[in-house]
Amino acid sequence: MAEQGKRSSSSVRRVWTSVLGVVAGFLVMILLVAGGVKLFGGSGKAAAQEQQPSSSPSTSSAPVNIPVPVVSSAELAALPRATTEGTVKAAPVNLTAGSGGNLVFISKNITGFAAPGKNPITVIPYSQFAGRIWLPVIARMANWVQVRLPSRPNGSTAWIPLTGLRTARTSWSVHVSLSSGTLEVSKGGVLMGEWTVGQGATSTPTPIGQTFLLAGFVDPDQDFSPIIYATGAHSNTLDSYGGGPGTVAIHGWPTEDGRRGKVSHGCVRVPAAALAMFAELPAGTPIDITA
Repeated sequence: MAEQGKRSSSSVRRVWTSVLGVVAGFLVMILLVAGGVKLFGGSGKAAAQEQQPSSSPSTSSAPVNIPVPVVSSAELAALPRATTEGTVKAAPVNLTAGSGGNLVFISKNITGFAAPGKNPITVIPYSQFAGRIWLPVIARMANWVQVRLPSRPNGSTAWIPLTGLRTARTSWSVHVSLSSGTLEVSKGGVLMGEWTVGQGATSTPTPIGQTFLLAGFVDPDQDFSPIIYATGAHSNTLDSYGGGPGTVAIHGWPTEDGRRGKVSHGCVRVPAAALAMFAELPAGTPIDITA
């Protein structure tokens, strides 16, 4: 996707206004572009601005407290990082479990485990694209939660201890239907907008499964769509694209033909109205991509 930038939020708003006035609209899986970027929109919002949940999804009854293993500094240093550039080979994969909008705020670098209290597999950093990270919670056991990761393979998850971490719930959700070529945004179960969108070509298809909104940013070097929303998914056919790790993103395209059918390298291309609504979505918003 793009490298992190450090421009001010007022500058970002000026870019946003300019882009909406010039570009007809878009949405695309940027698959990571190189260049300076500016964070904004969903990635900069705290999902906890919405109602705090009373509980997270539950898998089964469990002890009141499952101890957190001590992991040595040498072991931590050897673990892969759960970033959009990274791969966590030992991560349990789950492409179908929904989060119900339940989120956890990654306020510090935290160790992820293959199971509650067992087998450290990754370190989840507290920041990506210069923004703070909210991850979807898909299960809970005692004082542990299972979260979706923004790394390869698609559907990768990890268990983290919940103690000391902030939780929240968002009522926003996104559904991309590849068969109908549409994207829907809902809030509290109410449809807020639906648009015809472009998707990956036959040779570079958009991957299906549950994912989430990782971050939104502006990359002024991308004339097809400076406004880009990175998801937690990656191309299954491209190891890299545009100098990045093949992250699936949602962005626009300047022509209507470029926003219809199987036209991209896996990204979802949307019109300007969809991008404007995405600016309202908090980081961690669940995205369901179906065949």
